[in-house]
Amino acid sequence: MIYLRLRKYFICKTNMLSPGNPFKFASVISFYLLLFFTANQLIAQEISDNSLVEWHSDFALAKKEAEFSGKYVMLYFSGSDWCKPCIQLNHNILETETFSNYVKGSFVPVKLDFPKMKKNKPSRKNVVHNEELADKFNPNGVFPLLVFLDNNDEIIGFTGFTNVSPHAYVSIIKKIMHQ
Repeated sequence: MIYLRLRKYFICKTNMLSPGNPFKFASVISFYLLLFFTANQLIAQEISDNSLVEWHSDFALAKKEAEFSGKYVMLYFSGSDWCKPCIQLNHNILETETFSNYVKGSFVPVKLDFPKMKKNKPSRKNVVHNEELADKFNPNGVFPLLVFLDNNDEIIGFTGFTNVSPHAYVSIIKKIMHQ
């Protein structure tokens, strides 16, 4: 019954189906179902990731993207569940539109998180990856730390948490990048 109503609706409303061809009807229904579920998944991802910045977790892929786009790489060393300055930096600076707009135009951002709570632990592969990058670019274990790299993995500069406005923080980064 529902099939007949949907078929009649699509035949009449969309004029895409011929009355005697159920295969076209099935393909159109499949398309709309795929579209519906894909849209729901994208919306769910958007809701679950409240960050305005599109953070990468794979340094090698971020480097390739930076080389291709002519941007710099920005590494963010964070202790998301134990480091109060990291949490403040996230809330006050990194999750703002001002910071996001600047980063989108200049950097390929990579987030390297070092949580302590078991429920927040990344996979073993990510832990090893993050630790290797920390050994190379953050050997003193400073948190939070943003490190700015050129395309040769040379450190241009770095900054940590400063209790300033997002505009002032972006100005600090601009000064670092233009030294």
